[in-house]
Amino acid sequence: MGKGGGKGHTPREAPDNLKSTQLLSVIDAISEGPIEGPVNGLHSVLVNQTPVVDRDGNPNIHGVKVVYRVGEQEQTPLEGFESSGAETVLGVQVKYDNPVTRTITAANIDRLRFTFGVQSLVEANSKGDRNPTSVRLQIHLERYGQWVVEKEITITGKTTTQYLASVIVDNLPPRPFGIRMVRVTADSTTDQLQNNTIWSSYTEIIDVRQRYPNTAVIGLQVESEQFGSQQVTRNYHLRGGLFRCRRITIR
Repeated sequence: MGKGGGKGHTPREAPDNLKSTQLLSVIDAISEGPIEGPVNGLHSVLVNQTPVVDRDGNPNIHGVKVVYRVGEQEQTPLEGFESSGAETVLGVQVKYDNPVTRTITAANIDRLRFTFGVQSLVEANSKGDRNPTSVRLQIHLERYGQWVVEKEITITGKTTTQYLASVIVDNLPPRPFGIRMVRVTADSTTDQLQNNTIWSSYTEIIDVRQRYPNTAVIGLQVESEQFGSQQVTRNYHLRGGLFRCRRITIR
């Protein structure tokens, strides 16, 4: 009588461990100042109609930064809001033998933000287990006619959905100059390895330090992915204008 077969193997799916974080950063002009400011701190700042914290100070929404100025003549710039950016959306696949190149011509930009990632990142073995893997990219800048590696990027982990990350490149060369995204890892030739890479966008950043004198302003940053496809709205509960009154003596 022959021996029975070995025990069957149940394929194992490793958990996804890569998560994109997209940060919304906005400055709202509230009114001519000066004003007193929020009635009750972050409880008076509402994102999508929800206070950032409850009345006891516990967070309702995570990953929020709020900075405000009440509209004085000599007020200082908002910390953490000292730049503005113009994003160019690409959404192109980056393949091993076909780097993606663009040209920067704007003379007044200070830095570049590159946003890139994978459409999915997972490797299956012969037993059907689906595990983390890695893929490598490089960012090149053209400096005086020569391509120079500015950033070495390795994305490691597992995700079955799109994952995006970003890096900042400063110390930019004279304009115009080329930028390119290069895939270092060979392209996958099998369905068992999913690691397509994409260049999502680049953003031209200008450093600014505006004070907005005599204007009450609020700067808000929030991790926007927690709201899904909803548009992020802001509302503020504020105490309004402060006015100088002449003292009048009645006799």
